Amino acid sequence: MKFPYILLLILLLLADVFAYTEVVTLIRQPSDASVVLGFGLLALLILANFLLIRFTLNKLKA
Repeated sequence: MKFPYILLLILLLLADVFAYTEVVTLIRQPSDASVVLGFGLLALLILANFLLIRFTLNKLKA
């Protein structure tokens, strides 16, 4: 029963690697709009990770 939640955490790790590389490429661009968009996406990524990890840990404890 807990296998899907562990798989979800593994997939989250893989998605984070790809998303982080995209955010870094946006932040490194010389355009101010790209930097702001990159930081916005980074904040969204942090929020999504927090919510998904909290949800998964709650399900694993149950």
